[in-house]
Amino acid sequence: AGLSAIERVVLHEEFARAAVPAGGPNDGFGMSMIGPTIMVMGTEEQKRYYLPRILSGQDRWCQGYSEPNSGSDLASLGTSAMLDGDEWVINGQKIWTSEGHTANWIFVLCRTDPSAPKHKGISFLLCPMDQPGIEVRPIINIAGSHDFNEVFFSDARTKKDCVIGGVHDGWRVANQLL
Repeated sequence: AGLSAIERVVLHEEFARAAVPAGGPNDGFGMSMIGPTIMVMGTEEQKRYYLPRILSGQDRWCQGYSEPNSGSDLASLGTSAMLDGDEWVINGQKIWTSEGHTANWIFVLCRTDPSAPKHKGISFLLCPMDQPGIEVRPIINIAGSHDFNEVFFSDARTKKDCVIGGVHDGWRVANQLL
């Protein structure tokens, strides 16, 4: 948001005084990850739609980056998205998805051009979580609770214009976010 270090400290103090959960009204994924990314790389329409919803806490976000069998090699992702008319159809699996069980939106990296080189042909999609075709399974820790989840996509859908940064430009967007 363009705040100085002192202004960020004051903001977090005010959040604490108002009993807002740590990380802000959205556990940090909205306020510190997807919100700033939309501000820098989103369309004007995306900014008008998503940013107020992030600030209000109406939308709660999780991150769909890691995949089973990929280790730290994010570019080896296998989750795919294919355009079907005005919608992307997403299939695959993400793992270690923090707060996936409380989110109503996920920002997800998908392979949209399977013939492209490893770091190309990836798109950064915004996808609603509350739909058929998305299943969230908890990863239970040794204490019997969970913050992490597996997220399965089986013909899940999101609108064509829910791409940040352009089709096949997801690697650049993911790096901007991080």
